[in-house]
Amino acid sequence: MRHFVCLLFFLLVIPVTGSAALFAERIARFEGELDQPSDVAISHDGRAYVLDGVNNRVVVYMPDGEKNFIFGRSGNTNSSLRQPMGIALTKTHLYIADSGHHRIAVFTLRGEFVKSLMLPGKLPPEPVSVSVVDDVLTWGDRRNHNICRTDVNSGETLLCWGKRGDAEGEFQFPFQLQSDRDGYIHVVDVLNGRIQIFNHQGRHFGQVGRFGLDAGELYRPNGLAFYRDGYLLVSDAYRGTVTVYRDGRFVGRLVDARNEVLHFAAPVGLTVWRHHLYVVDSLNSRVEVLRLGLKDPEPMVERNSITSVLSQKNCSICHLAWAPDYGIIENSEGEQDGVPPVATERMCYSCHHGAVLDSRHVIGRGEQHPDIHHQRQQKRNKNVSQERQDDIPKAFPLVAVGDFSSKSPQERENNKKQKKQLSCSSCHTPHTADIEGADTLYGEHKNPWLRVLNNNGDLCQQCHKSKLDSVLGKERLVTGVNHPVGIYLKAPPANQVEGYATSKKLHNGLPESLAANGLTLGRDQQMICQSCHQIHGAINEALTPLSFDDSRLCAECHDRQYAQDAKDARKKGVHPVNIELEEAIKVGDNEIKKITCLTCHSVHDGEAGTALLKHKDDNGKLCNYCHDRHGAIVNSDHDLRVTANEFKNRFGLKPQQSGVCGTCHTMHRGNSDVPFLYAGEFRSYEGKEPALARDRLCLDCHRNKGSAEEVIVEHFSHPSKDLVLRSAPKIMPLLNAKNEIEMFGSIACITCHEPHRWEAGSKTPKLDTLFSEEALFPAKNQDGNVLNSFLRRKGAKGTFCVDCHGLETRVKYKYYHDELVRDKGIDYLK
Repeated sequence: MRHFVCLLFFLLVIPVTGSAALFAERIARFEGELDQPSDVAISHDGRAYVLDGVNNRVVVYMPDGEKNFIFGRSGNTNSSLRQPMGIALTKTHLYIADSGHHRIAVFTLRGEFVKSLMLPGKLPPEPVSVSVVDDVLTWGDRRNHNICRTDVNSGETLLCWGKRGDAEGEFQFPFQLQSDRDGYIHVVDVLNGRIQIFNHQGRHFGQVGRFGLDAGELYRPNGLAFYRDGYLLVSDAYRGTVTVYRDGRFVGRLVDARNEVLHFAAPVGLTVWRHHLYVVDSLNSRVEVLRLGLKDPEPMVERNSITSVLSQKNCSICHLAWAPDYGIIENSEGEQDGVPPVATERMCYSCHHGAVLDSRHVIGRGEQHPDIHHQRQQKRNKNVSQERQDDIPKAFPLVAVGDFSSKSPQERENNKKQKKQLSCSSCHTPHTADIEGADTLYGEHKNPWLRVLNNNGDLCQQCHKSKLDSVLGKERLVTGVNHPVGIYLKAPPANQVEGYATSKKLHNGLPESLAANGLTLGRDQQMICQSCHQIHGAINEALTPLSFDDSRLCAECHDRQYAQDAKDARKKGVHPVNIELEEAIKVGDNEIKKITCLTCHSVHDGEAGTALLKHKDDNGKLCNYCHDRHGAIVNSDHDLRVTANEFKNRFGLKPQQSGVCGTCHTMHRGNSDVPFLYAGEFRSYEGKEPALARDRLCLDCHRNKGSAEEVIVEHFSHPSKDLVLRSAPKIMPLLNAKNEIEMFGSIACITCHEPHRWEAGSKTPKLDTLFSEEALFPAKNQDGNVLNSFLRRKGAKGTFCVDCHGLETRVKYKYYHDELVRDKGIDYLK
């Protein structure tokens, strides 16, 4: 049962007079180098030290806005940073609240590391703000909800005060802090919506502002800065405005010269230097510089609302529209895209930019899971249905899509009946049942606030059942369409146990490069959807943290199958990837200019029963897109499905299992010493005549007990001693001493034969004929003869053979492998 609380509040109208109005004029901005900065400090010479927290560095700008230098980087060394939040400086040193490393890092003004100040706390502290006065460092800790003071020389922490709560001296996430002209420490108390004031011993002396939406009240205070004559400026990260107080009394919001309120996307940090105000606008990834000035005050009134029910205030922290005075505030936020304020991205960001929890590396950047605020332009494919294959369970509430700008209640209601979409609140809520027993995939998230518990990484499967192929399932009806999950990335309990990674590299868990980019395994170290996908902050619409256009993501686990280039591919014995093509080719409906893993494979749209291939490979169709002239092998005598259907290659696969190309070639299991990705046994040659190394590929089958033992080739060699043979490689190729095709060399099998083409001069059949259903169940090919079976030319006319053999060329060419035409004991050079 839902309980409603009736609130009684009074409105007291008080004229505010006697104070000059503060206004500001935008004069410059720092941007382009920043990704969601959190704070800025100004040196005595006007240089701006901007804390670029997501990039884990400091970007220094000159007063004219030119970039001066950058220091800091990601990592775990002394000079590296991890999600830093606060920055302050003296004449000689810079102090950074290095939240992720639980320390205060000290640098010179040139960016040289000096030392670390390690900090106390019941839980590892997460410093988010820092201020230095007279060699004493005052810093705020969002993790333990307190304020501490530390001697910068000795590193000794002198005292700490505060705990989580809403009483005097208690905090709900302290953030930026500053000392006023009298030395009193002002601290932003984010979720309590106030500024608390203390002396240097931590004694509470009062507060400025209170939680609310009315004039003078604070909803999501963040930034804090003092200006001359007792002015205090406080930014609101959600409402995007700056509230101005003087001597503790509200005097208005910061306006421009035309008296229009200044708005920012998410002003999280404020710094005043001389007559300039620096506003760190995190969501816009920039720092704005404004010139401050005073003018005669405008007539105004202040409403003071008195709210007496604490529970209502705690709900209003997120449920903006539930606040009792929501309807009377100026420029009410209202719904955004039909979504109540509580479910908007801006509401989430007002806490997750680091003041409460630092999620900037995911929710504030990169690609996000599609929802009403992150629409995608669907690429229409006439052959692919754009309709969802899976229903979204009722556990994930949707919101209506439409034009919600209309003031008519009826029109707004009609719009809500249109198609519905996801919003932030579809997946997240603080009201999840059994949350105390919830597990999390990420150690730093004690409570992920998900509507459905994600204890084993199965949240994605709720809405994407058609994308699931788990090796743990009792019945896997369709394989080859989706990349399987459930595979254990740990050493199997015994050899040949199914469901475990075969690569020893993966027996230690997820590769470090993937884990460092936010990917993870399930609780039992098995692959889950989040082992490849990142719901927030990915680099592409596939929601992966690493690129797959260059096969990098695939290579992290499948390094045996990956090659950096053609040379590396030959070394590993795998099909090359990362190959730029001279001319684009069509693979299905896609134009390909570069060969990658995804040229052939599809992670979630593979052909059933294949190795996640985009097209069937058993009849050679997939290979033929690139090797188009080789498709003529289908239904020929070299199609072992026709001539040797019981033959097994060295991987134990019969032709119907491996396919027409896979019978002789392997894409990813070759050896560096075996050319052409050969999949045969490659036995030692035992014939009577000398054989070139490359000829052994042919003789491996055309031998006794070979797959072509009915067509044994005993005589094939050609004299080469003291001979200089020359032939155009594209007509009749010769082989040099390294078994490479060259204009000068020795006669080999491939000089006369093309093993992938049945009849010389014939046209390659059209794809619809070559790879028809009949080709899947081939019939016996017609018998060839000495003038058409796999020959490059139908006759010897115009070949280099005529140069030596003259009138005998026709007979010797036609019966080349017959012992009767082979000259014995004749010295042609005598």
